[in-house]
Amino acid sequence: MANRSTRRMAALIGTAVANFLVALTGINAQAEEQRVTVCIESGVALQESIMAQAIAGKMFADIGIKIDWHKESKCPTEQDGVIHIRLNTGVTANLYPGALAIALPYEGVRIQVFVDRVRILVIPRIVPTLLAHVLAHEITHILEGVSRHSETGVMKARWNQKDYEDMAYKPLPFAKDDIRFLHYGLQARAAASVQVSQLAAPAFPEQ
Repeated sequence: MANRSTRRMAALIGTAVANFLVALTGINAQAEEQRVTVCIESGVALQESIMAQAIAGKMFADIGIKIDWHKESKCPTEQDGVIHIRLNTGVTANLYPGALAIALPYEGVRIQVFVDRVRILVIPRIVPTLLAHVLAHEITHILEGVSRHSETGVMKARWNQKDYEDMAYKPLPFAKDDIRFLHYGLQARAAASVQVSQLAAPAFPEQ
């Protein structure tokens, strides 16, 4: 009886260990797959853009997502799920009035950032930091695949003066729900193997 119980216990432990190893392997594989390719135009606000990419990249890296940045001219368009960002200056006031940027989350491909509007909100040395938050905010919309906002952090609908002051010292955090939705969105994009670079997406309005 004791031997049978011992063998049963050993079998249960062996199964539990095996399941744990399978789960661990899955987690490691998932972690390796949390990469996003972003292609960004470099002709406008080049220095600000380079600094902003570094900050935004660190913000995503802190929650387990690696952003692979590329110049638009060298964009690996053969990859699935590539996000394209256009940095615009000189936009008219009636183009998405009040918005610092616009993304099309249900299309899943393109983001447009209004650099002039970013520049007027903060002092010059903070512009790359604010631009980084704008990039992170809009990329999150694309990856989550929905147009939603959080009450605090990066994904607030509108930042206030306190948020601008805070981000000057430390990037605003992602809310827990956003971290979860980001990873769900990445898994869904990978599982569906959506050929987003080939989607017939609606064009942004001309300036």
